[in-house]
Amino acid sequence: MDDVRIYTGTLTADLVMTAARSLKDRRGPLRALVQKLKNQDLAVAQVGPPDLIQRCFIAVGAVSNGESLVDELLDAAERIIFASDFEVSELRRNIQVDSFHSG
Repeated sequence: MDDVRIYTGTLTADLVMTAARSLKDRRGPLRALVQKLKNQDLAVAQVGPPDLIQRCFIAVGAVSNGESLVDELLDAAERIIFASDFEVSELRRNIQVDSFHSG
């Protein structure tokens, strides 16, 4: 009987683009950011109200059998987010472990 551990990590970001004057102004940069995160095998979703012009909220998720890999994936996500066209107003990070017995 083996113990199986699953590590899940989430990163939630409140992003601001003060130069945006319309939803169209932030749509392109947001699309580019989401694609860069997805290219790193991360799950990404816009989680806040979709009609805010200068702000958006995204959640990034990573899953692995090792905590260090989840930590590395979230580190990469943070670097991508901070290098984007958005100002980061708030960033929250969480890693959880779940286990079950097989056999």
